Parts: sequence; C-alpha cells; structure tokens
Amino acid sequence: MALKEYINRIHSDLSNNFDGVSIEEKSSLNLGNYIEFSITESNKQCSVMIKKVDIESKQFNWLYKSNPLKEDSHLVERTSNVEGFLNDVKDIFEKNRFDSDYINEISK
Repeated sequence: MALKEYINRIHSDLSNNFDGVSIEEKSSLNLGNYIEFSITESNKQCSVMIKKVDIESKQFNWLYKSNPLKEDSHLVERTSNVEGFLNDVKDIFEKNRFDSDYINEISK
C-alpha cells in the first residue's frame, strides 16, 4: 500500500507547488514499470521517472531528463525521500540543472 500512498503524496506536493503537473504510468525495457511526472514551471519543463519498485520505500532513486525536449536525452539520477522530493525537484528548476542546449532553447 505504500506505493500508492507515496505516489499520491508526491503528486499532491508537486501539483500544489508548480504551474502544471501530469502523471502517467509507463513501461520500458530499461526501466521496467515506472511513473513519469511531467512538471511545468514558467517556461521550463522537467520529466521525472520513478521506477515502481524503487518507490515502495520512503528513500528511492529517480531519474530526470537533462533535456526534456529530446526523447533520447541524458538521464540524471538522484536520490530522495518522499518528504524531500519536492525540494529536490525545486532545486532542478531554481539552479537550472539541465543541459545547456535546453537552457539556450528556452531562453530564445
């Protein structure tokens, strides 16, 4: 039951703090079954992926695309806990922890 509770908590925290948040269940050969959060703040986007098996505990690994405009973007791995996840996502936006190509693209 922790899986559903943790996903709902994360989704609620993100939705209350960012302009736009969507959530989708996905599956791939590399990641297996995972949850993808698409987060928008001002003109920036962040695509976050959390493997379902990882989010069954309060501390978990997750990935985000360094350039959300590219499907084959480099994936950056981070570790968070359920309570601190929101601040870690805010850190990505506030400190522009994206590829320089993405930053240049959205600055045009």
